[in-house]
Amino acid sequence: MQKVTPFLLALLFFAISLPAQKKAVVEGQVFNSTNKEPLAFATVTILERETGTTCDSAGFFHLELDPGLYNLEASYLGYYPLILHEVNASTGKPVFLEVFLDPATTDLKQVEVRAEAFRHTAESPLALQSVTLHELERMPGATIDISRFIRTLPGVSPRTSFGYNLIVRGGASIENRFYLDGVEIPTITHFTVQGTSGGPNGMLNVRMLQRADMHTGAFPAGRPNALSSVLEIYQREGRKDRVGGNFTLGATDYGFLVEGPIGKKSNFMVSARESYSQHMFKAIGIPVLPFYSDVQFKNVIRFNPKNELILTGIGGYDKYTLNLGAKTSESLLYNTGYIPEGKQLIYTVGAVYKHYLDNSYYTLVLSRNGFINQAEKFLGNTYKTEDQILDFKSGEMETKLRLEQRLFRAPWEFNYGVNGELDQVHTDNYSLFTFRDGSNDTVAYNSEFRFIRYGAFVSANRSFAGERVSLFAGVRLDGNTYSTSMQNPFPQFSPRLALSWKIADNWQLNASSGMYYQLPPYILMGYMQNGELVNRDRLDYMRSKQVGLGIDHTTGNGYQVKLEGFYKAYDQYPFLLFDSISYANANASYVLIGNQPANASSSGRAYGIEFQVKQKLTHNYYWMLNYSFVVSQFRDAAGNLISSSWDNRHFGTIAVGKTFRKKWEMGLRWSFSGGNPYTPYDLALSSQRAIWDVNRRGLPDYSRLNGARLPFFHQLDFRVDKQFNFRKWALQLYLDIQNVYSAPITLLPYLTVERDAENNPIVDPNDPSRYLVKTISSDTGRVLPSVGILLDL
Repeated sequence: MQKVTPFLLALLFFAISLPAQKKAVVEGQVFNSTNKEPLAFATVTILERETGTTCDSAGFFHLELDPGLYNLEASYLGYYPLILHEVNASTGKPVFLEVFLDPATTDLKQVEVRAEAFRHTAESPLALQSVTLHELERMPGATIDISRFIRTLPGVSPRTSFGYNLIVRGGASIENRFYLDGVEIPTITHFTVQGTSGGPNGMLNVRMLQRADMHTGAFPAGRPNALSSVLEIYQREGRKDRVGGNFTLGATDYGFLVEGPIGKKSNFMVSARESYSQHMFKAIGIPVLPFYSDVQFKNVIRFNPKNELILTGIGGYDKYTLNLGAKTSESLLYNTGYIPEGKQLIYTVGAVYKHYLDNSYYTLVLSRNGFINQAEKFLGNTYKTEDQILDFKSGEMETKLRLEQRLFRAPWEFNYGVNGELDQVHTDNYSLFTFRDGSNDTVAYNSEFRFIRYGAFVSANRSFAGERVSLFAGVRLDGNTYSTSMQNPFPQFSPRLALSWKIADNWQLNASSGMYYQLPPYILMGYMQNGELVNRDRLDYMRSKQVGLGIDHTTGNGYQVKLEGFYKAYDQYPFLLFDSISYANANASYVLIGNQPANASSSGRAYGIEFQVKQKLTHNYYWMLNYSFVVSQFRDAAGNLISSSWDNRHFGTIAVGKTFRKKWEMGLRWSFSGGNPYTPYDLALSSQRAIWDVNRRGLPDYSRLNGARLPFFHQLDFRVDKQFNFRKWALQLYLDIQNVYSAPITLLPYLTVERDAENNPIVDPNDPSRYLVKTISSDTGRVLPSVGILLDL
């Protein structure tokens, strides 16, 4: 918990005492979206004032405004007007916008105004959410963290009972993919459990971002290997006028960002952050002390108007240690008893080259990413070699090359591309494992393998009936050299269709269907017994057949209401042979999921409906309401459909905010979710002394797979911001309070042992082979206030 220190109070007093200062600058350039030709003399209007400016002959515009939030509209004859909502103008730095207008393929008898915040594409007419920078920064409870913000979107579970996994439309957390300026990155969070996605802290500096698009279905054909979501994150460019920067103090970390021009054709941004929350956690007795740091950069080079190069990358270092010096409690002894200590290194570097032609453009992407994971555990935390029960080291490295061309031949649009990838995986594992029959044995192997992935796609779309109907069709093929069964790409034939019909002014009916494939997790592919990769011939591409149907109503003043339904059928999913459960129901062990033999015999389904109403900033207000009903089920060992571990059923978010005079802003967010299913403990197995001494935690009874359910979850978050603008710098202070009314947040109960006065386990007097066991609550309900500082120079 952060406290309001004398330093923060002094900073607030100092800021208030200074006079507010001059105008903020918003500038940019307007382009044709098909070939990046500047649109000379395009019009840019400030909607709140019904005034604006005209671009010059090169499409550039320049506005000087009072600091604040604005909605801008860019327009040009023969093109669809585009509204940019909630552009935050401040004196800290100029805002530079690249605005791309879509040409109309028919005469515009009635002008259709489009909004960047409510984007539709022919390929993804539904299951697409667009998020602006200001939304990311202002959401109560998100603490300027994109990984927390996306949990407020329709179809995304706001909370799970087993960590911070990202659960989208009932799919497992391994089914999500992330891209930064078109470069695939392995994760967007620190402390990601290997074989999942999601973590407690975001890895990306939101102050470098411009917007994000999240696909929860109807995935683009050029984005393979996803079954639940594709998150496209776009960074802004660095300053073009002079070198500047900012300092950020957030809820758990602090950081710096430096940006500026490099000559006339290039600009850069570099960010570095480091956590400080581990010091607070140590003081209040939290069992695990997390430390993290990250770096992020972007460099844009424009050789000429038709050729540009983006160099970008991120890197993160995580380390978690046990708080063994904290005051002893049952909860502390339980958690430090089984949780290991470890570290992770995650990185991505990439280059994106774009070449524009008269009616098309090429994109060439070269990148490399890595995920290095290490963990160790000693019985009783003695750190003695003879007491070591876990020594795990792994590395997953991917080198990727992708070439695409997008071609415009009105009324047709074509997109095609090819990709190749070299994957290198190494796992060095030593661990004690408890089998379902109650025996303990050592699992030890050192595996190393590499293989090549390859894929291709082609798609086309066109409009009909005066652009009231849009039809999309595409296919992709994927294969790899990991196994003979996966080498042939044609079994992974992945067709997809989408239809959009404007049934009335501002009303649109959308439908999509597709078959999608994803490679199994590396941790399963690399499992070894007797010197052999035993899963090589058992695993296959995971497959999901999906359909979606939706209707939405969108207006030019930033209002949208939408209703969508979906159905996902899974097969060829990994089934864990030691635990006899689907990989989708496996629980994390703080380090990884799925370190055992498996085959591709699991199947399941997910279906649901999503409802959303959203109002962008209008008359100083903005608000959002969404509700999702999602059912997620996978088959157990007997072939019965059983609720998955994240089958919340009901969840949603209500958020509202208001801007006030003198640059004050306030917001509220209320989130709710049905309780997660969970598997009760196997008391007979867990209480055995030989079993407990190795695991130090309760083991699940998979004969009652997800047979219990946690209570309903709800939480209210509050945030207030104040912005100060001065001559060449700006200061923003915020107070964010999570769980305002201290609602109880129920988590999985702990199964632990009875202990004597010296905290030693008590042997069952009626059965000397067992300990006396009991369950204790792991519920939380803390109010979590934090104070933040954002300083732009």
